[in-house]
Amino acid sequence: MDQIEPSNDGSGIKPANRGGIRDVAREAGVSIATVSRTFNRPDTVSDKTRQRVLSAARNLFYIPDSAARALSSQRSQRVGALIPTVDDAIFARFVGSLQRCLGDAGFGLVVGIHEFDDLQEQQEIRGLIEGGVDAVVLCGERREEAIYDLLKARQLPYVITNIFTPKGPHPSVGYDNVEGARAAVSHLLDLGHRNIGVMDYPADRNDRAVLRRRGVQLAFTERVLQFDPLHHIERPYGIDDGRIGLRTLLDTIPDMTAVFCGNDVLAIGVLFEAQSLGLQVPKDLSIVGFDDLELSAHLTPPLTTVRVESDKMGARTAEMLLLKLAGKPVPHAIQIDANLIVRSSTSPVSSAQ
Repeated sequence: MDQIEPSNDGSGIKPANRGGIRDVAREAGVSIATVSRTFNRPDTVSDKTRQRVLSAARNLFYIPDSAARALSSQRSQRVGALIPTVDDAIFARFVGSLQRCLGDAGFGLVVGIHEFDDLQEQQEIRGLIEGGVDAVVLCGERREEAIYDLLKARQLPYVITNIFTPKGPHPSVGYDNVEGARAAVSHLLDLGHRNIGVMDYPADRNDRAVLRRRGVQLAFTERVLQFDPLHHIERPYGIDDGRIGLRTLLDTIPDMTAVFCGNDVLAIGVLFEAQSLGLQVPKDLSIVGFDDLELSAHLTPPLTTVRVESDKMGARTAEMLLLKLAGKPVPHAIQIDANLIVRSSTSPVSSAQ
């Protein structure tokens, strides 16, 4: 059993080997000032030294006085992040990477979920600001301008993610949704498909869906083809939504030979429903998704999709915020790759179709 002894901080007990800042400095082989900078201004300490100090702090159960640090630095050492959902593994991986990178720099992460609800997002943003976060991460660009005005009035650094807008007014770290969708649909057109259905989130709740729709249109325009707007439907996020969406598209396009979905979850629903209807994928119906979930490579057949490097996006977002908080110059926009991964769920259109 661990030995315990009375603490002098009002908590009642503490590990017998818990050390103070002098002990951490001694074990890490650095000065007390370096330990202080590691926790208060991590950007001023080298990665090697910071890791040595953090390791010593963990070994000695040292926890800095966050209240005193906040008073002296006027910072809470917390970043707020708002995401639409945790049901999507893409957002989960992004948040995990963001948290790890911020944690390495001594920052905590507070996550809010708004489920694509504008009012809920506004409430969450105000809650984060009132809670005293030092910076904010937002998903997508579309929201009331009053929110951006509030962030600027509070002089809170913020970054927009999941979208790459180099000419936009807001700093962003994300991928090119237009190009990702263009590549996906161009792949289907190159295979000879013309009767293509498109399924994505409701555009009034998701600006990334608007951009992907633009990419679909661009792919057709490049080949001097017309895309029928009736071949596009909007569905919420979910496998069942993909299944229902496929039936809807088949009612509208009985001779449909391919489907492009704005995320892998919808595409998986389309695949399952196609198989339940007796359609062979890809012989009767080619399917393309967007995200490249881990599951997508293990389906039967494996799903052709657009891979989004959400881990890298989380790391780059953290790096941009930390530079902003340190008052250092940062690029206005950082692009994350979104590449088409061709697997067995797509094939050339059958001559019989």
